[in-house]
Amino acid sequence: METETGSGFVVAEMNTHHFMFKGAGRNRETARVALLNAWRVHRSALLARYPERIDSIPDETKMEQHFKIYYLEFEVDAGYRDGERLV
Repeated sequence: METETGSGFVVAEMNTHHFMFKGAGRNRETARVALLNAWRVHRSALLARYPERIDSIPDETKMEQHFKIYYLEFEVDAGYRDGERLV
């Protein structure tokens, strides 16, 4: 992955059937980890309510087999439109 920069951050996005999950970090890997941690918390809450679905709701280690993660890279104090930096 890329190296950290002092003036930037990355947002990882994963669109599932029902929700858009996002994670932010200083680079792609930390953003990915934050996103997958959000999925893990979501999955745990679902399984607390529906324990019988444990086999049908993948854990965070298998999410990338089911859904693509997209990365958006930003600089601090910059303005963007649809991912394109304007200022």
